[in-house]
Amino acid sequence: MFVATALLVLTMTALGSAPLDWPPFLRASDEYPEEIARAVKRLWADATFTRTVSAAPAAVPLAFYLRFVDAPDVAAGAARHLGLTTYEVKVLGHDFYEVNNGDKTHGVYRVLRRDGGRRILLSSGSHRGPILGTVGGSALTQLDFADDSGRSAQRLAVNVIIDQGAAATITRATVPLFGWFVDRKLGEAFRTAAAAAAWAHGRPDEFCAWLDTALTVDRRRELLDVFDECRRRG
Repeated sequence: MFVATALLVLTMTALGSAPLDWPPFLRASDEYPEEIARAVKRLWADATFTRTVSAAPAAVPLAFYLRFVDAPDVAAGAARHLGLTTYEVKVLGHDFYEVNNGDKTHGVYRVLRRDGGRRILLSSGSHRGPILGTVGGSALTQLDFADDSGRSAQRLAVNVIIDQGAAATITRATVPLFGWFVDRKLGEAFRTAAAAAAWAHGRPDEFCAWLDTALTVDRRRELLDVFDECRRRG
């Protein structure tokens, strides 16, 4: 959901750039496939915009919350079940996901690194809006989660490149007016994921009953190794 929201705000963001040609929070560039390394270097050094957003801590323990971060199809599915979002996430492969919101937003992303409470994502996709039409782009997203007295502090930093030149120009010009909107939309991604996790934590019987019928049979079997409380409940 974090990636989907980053794609959603492609048309209203802030211009920024990074001082180095490779992010210090990733492994060395030669440890990634050439295509991925090239995309990361471009996003890190020549972003159309950067944005950093912190949200209120999620009201669940960090280890519990990270299970939802690392199973985005579960987080999105639970949020849809609760009527909190319309996004869908599909697992395409190991650390590889597809995000859809009807015919408005479509994207794919890979998890490049997991390190403690940090997750680094590389994504690409498009969003269709009423003003600029379909706008495509790519994003390098850094998610940081930490324990906060039994809750989960959460922070997002994103570098985005907008493909269309006209859209990128308009984006830069509208930053002073719409920066607050971008922060709100990115914050919504945190609130939605936190609400889904809080439901599962506070009402495990309901969550496990939902999980027992959600997603594909094979995926549910995989998830029982992650959400072991549902396995124990039978």
